[in-house]
Amino acid sequence: MIKFEQLPDNIHHRLTPLANALEQDSRVVFAYLFGGLAGGQQRPLSDVDIAVYLNDSANRAEAKLELFSTISDILGTSELDVVILNGAPLSLAGRVLRRKRLLVDKEPFVRHRYESVILREFFDFSIKEGNLFSARYGHGG
Repeated sequence: MIKFEQLPDNIHHRLTPLANALEQDSRVVFAYLFGGLAGGQQRPLSDVDIAVYLNDSANRAEAKLELFSTISDILGTSELDVVILNGAPLSLAGRVLRRKRLLVDKEPFVRHRYESVILREFFDFSIKEGNLFSARYGHGG
């Protein structure tokens, strides 16, 4: 959700240069746009949600900071969230995969394997989460 400023009007046109920059980054294996913007639902309070899967040798904390800076420069806004999928909580990773738009895919086999494992685990988790919410609050999640 927006914190300080609305997104630029031409934010969708800036996604191609963003994808090109992520493609050139040797740390990035695949990347998604996710959330409302990926579903074509840009609203006045929208931000940009980017999820990135890094190669094993990348320093995740350093990469996240550098990617935030790069993405912010390209998109012309700091109203963004950058998620590093390696090690992301299952609840977040599963929600990313349910509403995503692929930006970069350097290793399709790695991406397919990741998606398959995470989605299976996430759907199992979602059932348990729904049962927990139902028992605790009287309704599902």
